[in-house]
Amino acid sequence: MSADGTIEKQAVHGRIDEHGKVLLPISLVASDGEEIEVEAAVNLEFDGSLAIHQAIAHEIGWRCLGARRVVYGNEIRLMDHYIGMVCVGTEPKNMVVLGGLHKNAVIGLRLLAGRKLALNFASGTVLLE
Repeated sequence: MSADGTIEKQAVHGRIDEHGKVLLPISLVASDGEEIEVEAAVNLEFDGSLAIHQAIAHEIGWRCLGARRVVYGNEIRLMDHYIGMVCVGTEPKNMVVLGGLHKNAVIGLRLLAGRKLALNFASGTVLLE
């Protein structure tokens, strides 16, 4: 926390995998307070904050708000909505997270808003400031 009482965003260091996917580590806070680190792919076609595998949401005890159809990339999917604590280089904060993916977590544009994402393809590194 800075001197003026605002929460400072810390830089998050990620990587580019062998398939060219941009991956960032995120922390999900379980209902019992335990933090679980997950590697999430950045998808600039997804305008939401975060989508995770439904089994992870159930495993960490997040509350389901129900399901509805949402636009994910270029398709429409039926996805559950959860309220959960998420940390991406900041203090954990409550957010609505989509569940129902059949793959790992995905970070969307809403979670990246106001931040700088730098990619270095030569070294395979990613920096989110």
